[in-house]
Amino acid sequence: MKVAAAMTIASLVDFPVADKIMPEPLDPAIVPAVARAVVEAARKSGVARK
Repeated sequence: MKVAAAMTIASLVDFPVADKIMPEPLDPAIVPAVARAVVEAARKSGVARK
């Protein structure tokens, strides 16, 4: 689940460069995207059933 969260956060940057490899910390897209990714990872691993 941690890897899913990290990959999702990294994917929110369109064109990563040396100065910008992560999205802005207060980007409103981060929380819902990470939540979806973690839920999906939890379901795939069997931690969450629903």
